[in-house]
Amino acid sequence: MADKQSKEDKRTLEINAKIYSDRLKMLRKAQEYSQSDDIPKAVECYGQYLNALATYYKVDEDKLAPELFNQESDLAELLLISHVYWDLAKSYDRSPRLAMESIRCLDQFAKFTVGYKYQYANARMLKAFIRKKLAHNPKAFKQTYERIQIESKGCFIATDLYGPDTIVTADLRVFKEEKLNQSKLGRLFITTYYQKLCPFYFKYIQQRILLRAITKKLIGLFHQLCR
Repeated sequence: MADKQSKEDKRTLEINAKIYSDRLKMLRKAQEYSQSDDIPKAVECYGQYLNALATYYKVDEDKLAPELFNQESDLAELLLISHVYWDLAKSYDRSPRLAMESIRCLDQFAKFTVGYKYQYANARMLKAFIRKKLAHNPKAFKQTYERIQIESKGCFIATDLYGPDTIVTADLRVFKEEKLNQSKLGRLFITTYYQKLCPFYFKYIQQRILLRAITKKLIGLFHQLCR
């Protein structure tokens, strides 16, 4: 009886290993279906890809998390997963009855985005989608964008206004780490910035041209004082 159970377990492991090794083939199929606008088949194949990963890591699909992966050697896979959840979020967004599933996938998209080298590219992709007004539930997509910016712990107001690779943004990052982060009062300011100022910016300022221009001017003046 024990030998029979052992053989069954071995067989199960072999099947799971085969499914895992074939996961990228399933992902390519999903992408092909998505490009041809065959959404049901794309969703099915995306689900098979995610379930292959979930089985390999011995968790349910909704428990997939970046912490399960090697943050360096699995970086390419982490990027793929973020894009899978992104495509699923858009697909489910098409149906009002699947709105909660779309939100869940957006949550996963954010988890597999924040803190990685591709974060800025993913955020730009999301922002472009919002600007094109393609979402049926725009609030959920906007909230995800705000969450990515806030949780990134970067100088994201300056990044949004000046761009990620400008002198202003770079100097403010250095000022935060080398000056503000070295004192108790400075760390209090950083905490207030992320918890109060950042949400306020996204809620009231970002979409208002005049306030946006004023904020940019103030940050520019602050940058000059910090140099």
